[in-house]
Amino acid sequence: MPFRLPVLLLALPLLASAQSGPPVTLAVHLLVACSNGGASQPVRLPGVDASQCLDRAPFLTQKDVASAELHTNSKGHPTIFLTFHEDAALRELDITRRNVGSRVAIVVNGRIVAAPEVASSSRLLYIDGNYTEKQAQSLVSAFNRLATAK
Repeated sequence: MPFRLPVLLLALPLLASAQSGPPVTLAVHLLVACSNGGASQPVRLPGVDASQCLDRAPFLTQKDVASAELHTNSKGHPTIFLTFHEDAALRELDITRRNVGSRVAIVVNGRIVAAPEVASSSRLLYIDGNYTEKQAQSLVSAFNRLATAK
């Protein structure tokens, strides 16, 4: 049974692929010191220390997504819930448990859309951002198309 993984992602608006467009990509990386040998590119976002870089390997990708759902948050904004396959859900729980207080970078379609701080270990991943209803639905559809194509 798939688990839901909790890391709140306050995402910047982005255009999702259209119904017939290419599949969506997802990569969730830990942010690490740029001096770390496993670091790759520096992260340039408001509120993120300039010395933070993406960990070279993502711990979640689009291949881990079992399904996506569109919800509305308490402020009436579209929220995207991603459900992951069991092995990915357990991996997320382990990584967030070991990295409370650290940041992760959420990369959608090659663009960093958020870098939230891990507040607690969890198995729920949701994206709560400034998406229009249409943008959020396009992302949900793209994730679901990819998940069902497997």
